[in-house]
Amino acid sequence: MHVISRSFAARMLAVVLLLTALSAPGARAAPAPAPTPTPATVAPGTVLVTGSSRGIGFELVRQYTEAGWNVIATARKPQEAARLVELAGRHPKLRLEALDVTDGASVAALRDRLAGTPIDVLINNAGDTDGFRGQSLGSLDHARFGYMMELNAHGPIRVAEALLPNVEASGQKKILTVSSLAGSMGARGGGMPGGYWYKASKAALNMLVLSMAADLKARGVLVAALSPGQVDTQGYAARGIVMPGSTDIGISVTGLRKVIAELTPAQSGTFIRYSGEPQPW
Repeated sequence: MHVISRSFAARMLAVVLLLTALSAPGARAAPAPAPTPTPATVAPGTVLVTGSSRGIGFELVRQYTEAGWNVIATARKPQEAARLVELAGRHPKLRLEALDVTDGASVAALRDRLAGTPIDVLINNAGDTDGFRGQSLGSLDHARFGYMMELNAHGPIRVAEALLPNVEASGQKKILTVSSLAGSMGARGGGMPGGYWYKASKAALNMLVLSMAADLKARGVLVAALSPGQVDTQGYAARGIVMPGSTDIGISVTGLRKVIAELTPAQSGTFIRYSGEPQPW
């Protein structure tokens, strides 16, 4: 009986000590983490999208506009882009601006027009495949190489540098560039044959993104490359051409916006698919 009492007392003492420890100020349970932000819950700011007259650029503009953001949509001739003009007519927060990313004077003019305007999210989307014309070994059109590098690689870094003060003056401070697995060494150019100039320009773009991310880290600016997946931006489906493995443009852009909304400092200088998966350089 004496042994049972001591055992009971020991158990009771252990319970008391445990309850005391749990009630101590330093031992309280940590609060539940805040929910992961999504495009629907992140407060709208100002976004600028280059190459917005069609394809991924237009869909980015449309979705951000519908979500209540202040949107600056740029294109070489925005007033000739019927869908863009129609959208702007219905949304006073959508501003159309002329911009040719291959023209230094055009970029400088936009910089001057936007002086003092904070830009939370700068999306360098302008670019092209050039229809992959003259990009196969044996029939390479060498005269097109310079144009592709200027448009797909030089253009985005030119715009980012010009509008960096606007980005730094914002709350979110994000610079995104739409790239492609075609420019990925790790993905072996996405397994796509040919496309020499397009692949080279996107590979160069990826290196510029890495360099810019490193240089802007201390200034709190987040920089990343985005992979939208294989999206039909050339209207192949409308012409009855099947693209195996293609991604619906609405799904792709919704995913890209989610990636942008959730971008963290740890992801700056990385390459991210629209699904959120990291991509190899």
